[in-house]
Amino acid sequence: MNTYLRFLSLLFLSINVFAQTDSLKTNSTASEVVVKKEPVLVDFPSYQMEVPEGWKIKPGCKETQCTINSKPDTLLDFDIYIESINLTVNKLNNTSYTAYKYANYSIGYLPKVVQKFTLVERKNLGNNSYRITYKGVKNGLKQTWRQYYYVRRGKVYIVTFSAETRKYEFFQPEIEPYLNSFKFK
Repeated sequence: MNTYLRFLSLLFLSINVFAQTDSLKTNSTASEVVVKKEPVLVDFPSYQMEVPEGWKIKPGCKETQCTINSKPDTLLDFDIYIESINLTVNKLNNTSYTAYKYANYSIGYLPKVVQKFTLVERKNLGNNSYRITYKGVKNGLKQTWRQYYYVRRGKVYIVTFSAETRKYEFFQPEIEPYLNSFKFK
């Protein structure tokens, strides 16, 4: 019986040592391997843009209208607004429209749909692109928007990030690289 117990003890000990050795090898190898994830893209024939990890592309996304929603957050309390990026492409009636002209048109139109509209920033980005940032109240919520206009081949491409105003300062630096990843093919 003693021999049998010694054999079982030796078997248990060798399995345990082997398992630990294998675990150590796996851990040291894993720490040396760098896995780079491919960015998630909204990819269409005329443009593409990177999407933040964990954000969801809304079903029905197409080249002319696409919405990407953030994950719910608990930054300040219960999340009552889901931040989003909207991509919109509109055909222009006038081919002489520039991004600057379209931004001015929007600045004139937005107070009709956003209560307490306030223009925070406007900036010419060159290459027929323009950016505005504005805030106001829509659907009873204080919101802030950062909107990019790109005019190309008779169309305006609008990239809009919207956030609850009290959370905008947190999200804006995190989201900016994704907004800047928009590019034409």
